Amino acid sequence: MKKTSGFLVLLLLVTGNRAIGQRTSVSRRFPIYNNAGRPDLTIDPQRFVSQMTIVDRFFDPSGCEVQEGLVGASGNRRILRFDTVIMNGGDGDLVVGDRSDPRNLYAAWFVFSPCHGHYHIRDFSSYELLNRDRTSAVAGHKQAFCFEDSLKYDGGKSHGYDCDYQGITSGWGDWYYKQLGGQWIDITGVPEGDYIVRVEINTAGTFDEGANRYPNVVEILIHVPDPRHKVSNP
Repeated sequence: MKKTSGFLVLLLLVTGNRAIGQRTSVSRRFPIYNNAGRPDLTIDPQRFVSQMTIVDRFFDPSGCEVQEGLVGASGNRRILRFDTVIMNGGDGDLVVGDRSDPRNLYAAWFVFSPCHGHYHIRDFSSYELLNRDRTSAVAGHKQAFCFEDSLKYDGGKSHGYDCDYQGITSGWGDWYYKQLGGQWIDITGVPEGDYIVRVEINTAGTFDEGANRYPNVVEILIHVPDPRHKVSNP
């Protein structure tokens, strides 16, 4: 059990398609394997847990976060934010490509973000806060992603994917740090208590992950503090 920024973090020891985060080398736990040249996407559980915080923050009505529905309303909101790193443990790259290419296989999944000025992939990931009985405490937020190489975990050199030509090299990870817009769950008004934070990737099955040996879901148990008490500033 680890105490972090005023709330408890306890990883759920579950099996199947859910990850169990531990304080070990992530690259040793998710090494590249023979996946018939396909990617296998998973979430870095160590970074997910270690960077999780709850903050109180003001959102301007004209801001992108409000306009894009990343928070429930403008004004003072309480957000549970965290890093999400999408690792590729398969022996093939995730190749998403260029949105402007009319032959792109994923053209129907691209959505343009006016605030960010580039294309994202829709319905790729879902962020949810669940009650202990697994009923919904906060409706899941579907976060769009722009795939690029950010962190090396295993393997060789990056193949240079970025938001113009998207993808993740085998053995690399795409890092979405907690300060980015939407890297959170709006928990404004959520009563004090224990909850499950659930993140799932490739939710629509957009990308072929072959054997899909590595989990697409990570869950942790947290304690949300009394909403009457201010937590911290961003």
